[in-house]
Amino acid sequence: MFKPLIAAAVIAAFAAPAALAGPAERLDRADHRLTAAEIRGDIAQGSRADFAEDRLDRFENKVDRRESRRDEAVDHGRRDVIEDRLDRAENVADRREDRIDRQN
Repeated sequence: MFKPLIAAAVIAAFAAPAALAGPAERLDRADHRLTAAEIRGDIAQGSRADFAEDRLDRFENKVDRRESRRDEAVDHGRRDVIEDRLDRAENVADRREDRIDRQN
């Protein structure tokens, strides 16, 4: 009697992070895989794939900044303020990385 309910709860627990992930989160996962391939040397520097990875990275950063601005507009206490500061620091690092990518 409880087995289907338990199975549904377990499936929901594992599926929730994927379902609740915002657009920046999903783009970040794809970008992370491409960046790892670039670091391993699978993507040659200056190639079309490298250019596409850089474009995706800039687009992901733009979506992430937009999401951060929406999040900063609402204050849910001290932890939220700390998260907003971390997001701002991440945005600064992303912009720095974008400038380095454009130089290469």
